[in-house]
Amino acid sequence: MIELNDVRKVYGDSTEAVSQVSFEVEQGETATLVGPSGCGKTTMLTMINRLTELTDGEIIIDGTPISEHDKIELRRNIGYVIQEIGLFDHMTVGENIGLVPDLRGWDEQRKQDRIDELLELIQLPAGAKDRYPEALSGGQQQRVGVARALAAEPDIMLMDEPFGALDPITREELQDEFVEIQAGLDVTIVFVTHDINEALKMGDKVAVLNKGELVQYDSPRDLLANPKNEFVEDFVGEDRLLKRLSLISVREVMTSHELSDRTETVLHPDDSLKAALQTFYHATEPLSVIEDGTVVGSLSEEDIRDVASDSTVEGVTNV
Repeated sequence: MIELNDVRKVYGDSTEAVSQVSFEVEQGETATLVGPSGCGKTTMLTMINRLTELTDGEIIIDGTPISEHDKIELRRNIGYVIQEIGLFDHMTVGENIGLVPDLRGWDEQRKQDRIDELLELIQLPAGAKDRYPEALSGGQQQRVGVARALAAEPDIMLMDEPFGALDPITREELQDEFVEIQAGLDVTIVFVTHDINEALKMGDKVAVLNKGELVQYDSPRDLLANPKNEFVEDFVGEDRLLKRLSLISVREVMTSHELSDRTETVLHPDDSLKAALQTFYHATEPLSVIEDGTVVGSLSEEDIRDVASDSTVEGVTNV
């Protein structure tokens, strides 16, 4: 768990980069920090691992203020991924991933087992271990950067615009993969991005920042349903309704039943309502929802309209 209590950062020229910010990131959650350039996102991130020292306030990790941690040990226990990746060109992929375990004194077998495990996790072939970074694509290099951050089994990961330099297709693929990876890990993540769509997709909680201040800290659904003020409303965009629908699955609002005639066009329970709505452009009747080859429910366009017009529908709250 990470706690920020009235955290403030003022630089030597009296510039206040972060102003009295307080929030908590629960163990195993991902908190995304989003806001315009210069709002203090990266400064806040680097204060957590003491690359930047705070001016006032306190940051606590698992009940202990970071000021009581040795800086080097603190950083070795926190994974760190940046946009520039930072792989060492003279080291193989395996050597890059095993760098922190090496520094922490892992034995060779344990280290190699961890490297192989992570190559499988990030969906790179085992042969990639002996290749050099220049032989990999940008997306593959970014995967290696994530693997290196995970190598020493950290409790915390800090990610600063990790996918920002990638083309849109590769970026979306890596976002999807990382969401799946995070679901299987018990790692607390603080993720900086300038992209509100990425923030909503990646975060269990979203911190919207402006001019060093925390404007709103909420779940993606609550943020979209109840923006705190005009700044947040403008920042999340005019397509706020479609963003809300992209966060709700068919499973949450479908009419459940086990036996039904199967329609020609079908949906999956894990499809988003936004994707389902697009399907209705080509099919007007209620559609069957299929899971493992079995009809488990149906969804109509009216079901989606109900969600769009009400904040509490079919057990879905604060959509």
